[in-house]
Amino acid sequence: MNRRVLILAYYWPPSGGAGVQRWLKFVKYLPATGWIPTVVVPRGASYPILDEALLAEVSSELEVVEVPIVEPIALVEGLTGRKVAVTMGASSGKKSTSLSTRFIQSIRGNTFIPDPRIWWVGPATRRVKKLLRAESFDAMVSTGPPHSVHLIARNVKRKHPSLPWVADFRDPWSDMDYLQDFQLTDWARSRHKYLEAEVVNSSDEVLVTSPSAARSLLGRDLEAGKKGLLLPNGFDAEDGFDQHKPAESGPLVLGCFGTMYGSRNAPGLWRAVAAWNRLPENRPMRLDFYGTVAPELQQELQEQLPSDMHRICGNISHDEVPDAMAACHGLVLIQNDNETGRRTLPGKLFEYVASRRPLVVGGALNSDLEQLVTSWGFRMCGVNDEEGFTQQLVAVDRAELGNVNPEDYRRDRLAARLSETLTELTLRA
Repeated sequence: MNRRVLILAYYWPPSGGAGVQRWLKFVKYLPATGWIPTVVVPRGASYPILDEALLAEVSSELEVVEVPIVEPIALVEGLTGRKVAVTMGASSGKKSTSLSTRFIQSIRGNTFIPDPRIWWVGPATRRVKKLLRAESFDAMVSTGPPHSVHLIARNVKRKHPSLPWVADFRDPWSDMDYLQDFQLTDWARSRHKYLEAEVVNSSDEVLVTSPSAARSLLGRDLEAGKKGLLLPNGFDAEDGFDQHKPAESGPLVLGCFGTMYGSRNAPGLWRAVAAWNRLPENRPMRLDFYGTVAPELQQELQEQLPSDMHRICGNISHDEVPDAMAACHGLVLIQNDNETGRRTLPGKLFEYVASRRPLVVGGALNSDLEQLVTSWGFRMCGVNDEEGFTQQLVAVDRAELGNVNPEDYRRDRLAARLSETLTELTLRA
């Protein structure tokens, strides 16, 4: 017997970037487990990255309910005729931004709580309530960030208390690192914590993508039989990773995929690559960056590495990612060098392991990421550790692979685990 699940999400094709992948793939594989999804998404969203190719992954049989959204960013751009920079992550903490930028960040942080999509909560709540009057669903899921999506589900839950609700946290909320750039008042911080607690306490299940995220949200470690479930990100085997081997001649290519900003700066790696290339007996090495690289980080790369040692390749569509990774001899993952970095696992990590390449990993130590990659047989070091990165470059040169089994992180298998959770909740309802 098929059951129906209502999924509330902000990021949806044609949005690109990491945020869209998790639920796009869950929606793809849930029907095979007996759960038929309906997705509620915004119409007219101001997505920072677009990937039109992802539209092809949305089944024609999927019911997609679009609710119009008005976003402050779009209004400001319309009034000023200027593009507003969207915060993609925490800065390095340096006071390098302009006075006008800091003013806009302060307004954003202390006015739009939990985020600038708060204006969508009312219209989306009304549309979902109307949908529930017309159709029957067995469970509801909200996924954030943006965490305002959880407030839609909270409102619906108040009207339909018997409808099981799963709150999916892809990232932390009240202690996320980028909030430090918004100059939050004490009231704004307490408001974030209040809303976060409301969502956690009102939902029937909380999903996290890394173990330490549970401590942030639940105030404790994950425990069997209690609210809180680890459901990591993964990779889609149908995307075709590890299809060919990298070039046997020419430079060793280190591929870095995803957004790079201030708290993901890795001076130790830049120095290690420069030092590696100064030794004539070493095969030359080059860093290729795919995705958005913050201007201040681009400037540092230019100062630390000659132009033949790094390339800024820009954004590519997700269907181009497997081939781009396959062309690399090693894959670089630099995680936020702060407390947020200790509690999060980047989604691209699992596509990295699917590509079966040596990993070069840097970031905050004593973290979920360090524990996981070392259990896989890889090294990790701090972002300033030139010697630690040099050891990892040697492993790339030797094509050393860890002992991880990528099959554990296939999207279809993760969808089966999600299906089991949804079914358990309906049986308890």
